[in-house]
Amino acid sequence: ASSLTHLHTDYVDSYVLHGPYSRWGLGESDREVWSAMEELYQTGKTKMIGISNVTAGQLTQLCTEGRIKPMVVQNRCYASQGWDRKVREVCQEHGIIYQGFSLLTANRDVMADPDIRAIANRLGTNPAQVVFRFAMHIGILPLTGTTKEHHMKDDLKTEQLALLPEEIELMDTIAE
Repeated sequence: ASSLTHLHTDYVDSYVLHGPYSRWGLGESDREVWSAMEELYQTGKTKMIGISNVTAGQLTQLCTEGRIKPMVVQNRCYASQGWDRKVREVCQEHGIIYQGFSLLTANRDVMADPDIRAIANRLGTNPAQVVFRFAMHIGILPLTGTTKEHHMKDDLKTEQLALLPEEIELMDTIAE
């Protein structure tokens, strides 16, 4: 409540647990924190609750054991790990929004790949926008930030880009 007062608001749009305490399963402290977050959601202090840095197993466990399923997952997303396919599958099964972060910084090799650069050239854009568009195509909402207006404008145009089916297939397995 003091944070809401400090922010001069009655609620926050989204409240995200940074990650489970352990890499394996959910512990008692995770359950306690999630229960408190559920209470904040039920009392209208937050419109969405979610979790970050979670495995598919942990997310499945939270969906099964929690009173309220997460509404959003925020995970670092590596091409070399199938763009976090297993977690995305759990999200899709439970209607959870998957937000991918570090799409660019965690995938510098993808951005430098000649095929990705060729796709960017075909579309008249840059490799970052190609990665963002691909991410949206496979159900990832890109989490990104910038301090430059022109980068934000480019990011907003990403949704209008049209990748070819063979380009999507290439990107899906590019680093595996």
